[in-house]
This record gives sequence, structure tokens and C-alpha cells, in this order.
Amino acid sequence: MAEKQYGMLVRTERCVGCQTCVVGCHLLHECPTDVYLGYLETVGQSKNYLVTGTYPNVSVTFRPHLCNHCASPACVANCPTGAMAKREEDGIVESDPSVCIGCGACAKSCPYEAPVVADALGIAMKCDFCRPRVERGEEPLCVCSCPAEARIFGEISDETSEVSKLMAELSAEPLLPEEGTEPSVRYC
Repeated sequence: MAEKQYGMLVRTERCVGCQTCVVGCHLLHECPTDVYLGYLETVGQSKNYLVTGTYPNVSVTFRPHLCNHCASPACVANCPTGAMAKREEDGIVESDPSVCIGCGACAKSCPYEAPVVADALGIAMKCDFCRPRVERGEEPLCVCSCPAEARIFGEISDETSEVSKLMAELSAEPLLPEEGTEPSVRYC
């Protein structure tokens, strides 16, 4: 793990599916029309995976997806040019567009479908936890723009941080732990 590791807690019970996080990220990163660096998954127990319960007591659960900024990122291990890299100072995994050749090896190897090849630009793009904002002491846009406050961001390598305490208290779990990438995003 990096000396400092940023991470995120996603409280799915709070997510209302408004897509503010998805659209805000798309606009902030000036993505091509067909490229999104995150998405919402609708999850549930019914056969169609859209709703649970029976009328009139039904519910829908959404799970936001983003880059997991893994301790052992598959995208970094499989990038042939070194465009994908994990920053030692904060654990953020990012792509360098000046080195990326748009081959898609990162996208194919990531179990979280985080890197996306922007064909129009000829490069792979991915969530970078809004690194410039974080470096200015601000939260990632998906965190501060969420009207339901479903996301908490912080230094998960510090056991005394708010995000670490909440992850422990809520028994938050990573997605696909069996992949061995040690993701820094947890869900509850």
C-alpha cells in the first residue's frame, strides 16, 4: 500500500440514483459524449434486479461504481506503456494521456470496469478521485455534489480518519475482493 491511501465509503442505502455524481464527473473531466468515468448499477433481490418488495412496499437500491484505486491495481500491472500508475504519495491511480496509446489493456484487465477507452481521443480515461481538487484540499466532485451524502472520502490508511472509522463501524466491504487487487472503495 502507498504511504498514504485515499479511499471512499459508498453508503448504498443513501444513494437515490439521481446520477449527479456521474454527470458531474463527466462534465468536470470534459469526457467525450460516450465516455463516463463512473456509473450507477441498480441492484436488488428480484429476478429483474430492479426492485425488491411488493406493492406498495417496494424499494430500489443503487450502487455507484468508480475506480477503486486499488493497492494492487490490475490496470497498472497490465499497461504496456506505463501510462497507468499508482501515486506513492496518496495511492491515487491515474492515467497519463501523453503516454497512453489507447490499447485498452487497462480496461480489459480491470475487474471494476474503471478505465474506459475514449476512441475519439485515442486514450484510456478513468476516475482519478478528482486529484487536482484533492490536492487543493477539496473533496472529489462526486462526494461534494451528492445530495444524499452517500459518499465519504478520506485517508483510509489513517485508522483515526472519519472514513476509516465509518468503514469499520458499518462493516463496509469491497467489491470483488477475490480479485486480489485490494480496492480502496468500500460499500455498505
